[in-house]
Amino acid sequence: MDTATPDNTIKKNSPGTRAGISTHSELNSQLNDQLNQLPSGDNIIECLTCGACNSRCTWFDGQGGPLPRQMVRMAALGLDQALVEGQMLWDCLICNRCTEGCPMGIRMDMVVRKGRNLAIAAGQIPPDIQKGIKSRLETGDVNGLTKEEFVETVEWVSEEFVDEVDDPKAEIPHDIAGSKFLYLPNPRELGINLLHLTAMGKLFYAMKESWTMSSFHTDVTNWGYFVGNNQIAQQIARMVVEPAEKLGIETLVLSECGHGYHVLKYLLPELIGRKPAFTVMSIPELALEYARKGVLKFDPSIHPYKIAYHDPCNIARKSGGYDPPRELLALCCDGVAELIPSREDGVCCGGGGGILQDSTTNKKRMVSGKYKAEQMKATGLNHLATVCLSCHRQLGELSKHFKLEIKVDTVASLASACLVL
Repeated sequence: MDTATPDNTIKKNSPGTRAGISTHSELNSQLNDQLNQLPSGDNIIECLTCGACNSRCTWFDGQGGPLPRQMVRMAALGLDQALVEGQMLWDCLICNRCTEGCPMGIRMDMVVRKGRNLAIAAGQIPPDIQKGIKSRLETGDVNGLTKEEFVETVEWVSEEFVDEVDDPKAEIPHDIAGSKFLYLPNPRELGINLLHLTAMGKLFYAMKESWTMSSFHTDVTNWGYFVGNNQIAQQIARMVVEPAEKLGIETLVLSECGHGYHVLKYLLPELIGRKPAFTVMSIPELALEYARKGVLKFDPSIHPYKIAYHDPCNIARKSGGYDPPRELLALCCDGVAELIPSREDGVCCGGGGGILQDSTTNKKRMVSGKYKAEQMKATGLNHLATVCLSCHRQLGELSKHFKLEIKVDTVASLASACLVL
């Protein structure tokens, strides 16, 4: 347990603290003012200092990384400056695996996000994330794709799509009012992974329902969530909601994106202060719904192998989306294998919390993802699937770095590849 001296300071270099950082305690700190507002979640004042959180953190294995218990104690004792100087806020993957073991229900994502939003922590925001937020607010796309560039990209993909489904009337539509579905892509689908957008178009084509994309909000991401700034998160959320409602769509269909799913499906009403005039689903959830109706049919012989499934933290542990991806995957392959542990106890890919979006963290991510790589290897399988394109990238890089020879796919792309048209 951290020991306090009479003048409310923690002894430097004592157990649980790092050398060389300021340790003056201010219990009326800015972070304290933001926490302890709820019965559970941000209730750091009730921390038992039991260390259950540390025991569940898969990042920390002696090679650095965040210490959940230490971060909570620093926040509880008003050690804002020490917390920021400790460099742990941006190492934390905010995967909430530690939260599952907390007897008091303290949510690490709440603590860390509010810590990241401290004025004294502004200088630690990775430049890539700062640039992405600026681009998202200015253009609607985290990579800075303008409306004109979006339209040009989608129309070019649409021309290729005709050949993909062998139908001259097929298209990747945009800005069609009154469509049943509005698809919100991951930025990678509009840049380095256009084939994924084509694959999603194929699923919509087979559903035989009206759908569209929107040039007014071209991107599923909300990096305001990463920096803990609810004002920015709200601005980005409204950039999605308002054009979607103007189009009069029934369902906003999200690309395979972990944090985008959590923000838009579960945090949206809180962010904008009301329920949107449409429902929200992910593309794998929608594909499964139409498979259950008998509209979508799949040929599992296209993927004649057993495949392991990775739970993205934001979709699974934070949002409860455990079963739909597994059910859809089972229709497309020769069986689904579980990583051990999985579901509520699932291990983060090592790229969560914004660390993947920071281009300087490549080496660090191979450390934060080491436990996941060991899980992947232990399956003895050559194939792995997930429903988050960020996880997809991180898992693929882990496979290459650790020489696992495991091919990583997304569930929706596998479903598209074995569609029976």
